[in-house]
Amino acid sequence: MKPQTTIALLLFGLSNLPADSQPQPGDLFREYTWIPQMVKAENGRFLRVGGRLDYQVNEDHFPAARHRDGYIPFEQYIDLDHALKAEVVLEKVGSHEDTKNLRISLNGHPFIAVPEAAGIPRPESDYMHHTYPVTGIPLDYLNQGMDNSFKLEVDTAQRWNWPQHLIYGAVLRIYYNPDQLTETVGLEGVLPDQALGESVALSIDAPTNNIRQVDYLGLYEGVNHEGDGIYRQWHYHYFRGRLTHHIGGSYQYPFQVTWDTRWIADQSQDIQLAAWVTFNSGLIYFTRPVTGLQLERNYRVELCKPYDQPKNWVTRAGEFESKLDLKGDPGDIEAARLYWTSWSPCYSNGIYINDVKVFDKEGPCYEYMAHEVPLTNTSMLQPGTNIIKTGKEPLHDGQMVHGMEVQWPGIMMLVKYQDQ
Repeated sequence: MKPQTTIALLLFGLSNLPADSQPQPGDLFREYTWIPQMVKAENGRFLRVGGRLDYQVNEDHFPAARHRDGYIPFEQYIDLDHALKAEVVLEKVGSHEDTKNLRISLNGHPFIAVPEAAGIPRPESDYMHHTYPVTGIPLDYLNQGMDNSFKLEVDTAQRWNWPQHLIYGAVLRIYYNPDQLTETVGLEGVLPDQALGESVALSIDAPTNNIRQVDYLGLYEGVNHEGDGIYRQWHYHYFRGRLTHHIGGSYQYPFQVTWDTRWIADQSQDIQLAAWVTFNSGLIYFTRPVTGLQLERNYRVELCKPYDQPKNWVTRAGEFESKLDLKGDPGDIEAARLYWTSWSPCYSNGIYINDVKVFDKEGPCYEYMAHEVPLTNTSMLQPGTNIIKTGKEPLHDGQMVHGMEVQWPGIMMLVKYQDQ
């Protein structure tokens, strides 16, 4: 191995980071995960918070012996030795509009408000969303060992008397003094300021007998699967406690993952790449990023971001539409794809671009889905403003059904233009 091919791991101080930050390069942390295991649902498992189906008043969902006074145990040994700070990440679906003030309590301590997403207009509760809010937790609210639990509440008032959020998981994250880390870990496969092709092979330079898993992340402008409306960020989120929509992960030496960049949008800023390295101890290290990276190819990929997103986008309520701007020449389009996050997409009744139907439906009822739909026809796309619309879900056997929720930021589009 040549020395110049390894980007050495450097340690960063944590003193200037906010209490509710996501992990940053140089951080050392552990994650303790809780996911619902005993919720009655046909197609998925999630925790209902608020209203007539609140988990706190439905003992058939959560036996009282395990969830006393609404507190849910983490059921993991939590290590606070050398801890610097703590936070909780929730996988939250804003299930019923006008559900407000989600808050969390740890171990009987005062409730803490769960922050709203930075990129969603206020009030967030007016918009369908699936986000991953991070809430800072004082360390003295936690206990060393197994005796830790949490409780979730929302305001009881809602415009049609049924407040409700759905929770797919919770991750308690404890940050530690990075001086504990003695291993040297580096990211291999890319060098600073390198031009990236369509296929980028990433791996780790580290003592492999102490590593359990490696997950690779990119900082770039891309599809906002995170639901917060922020397009440039370290892209990843959780689904039932597991990382998804990141570059990829590996559990086996040499921990190699190949990043396919063909549908990564053209960038106005540099791309950064890094890894979360999980050691056998459960400690996770966020490596120092490789910076200054750019895409090099003979075609263009444009990210079309939706705007004028309607409130309460649920297809049972009617037709809804938003807008996309196309900067390139439609005559040069080679391919295009639509991306959005939904809940209960089986109740879609078509997606239309400029009144041309481009998609019917896919996916489960009463469940989350991340969609990636190739457009078989792009002739309806026009330069400038394009209208993207969902059809109204009809009655089923004379009965109203749920409808598909289109989550914030709405229906995004990637457009690939012909080789130049």
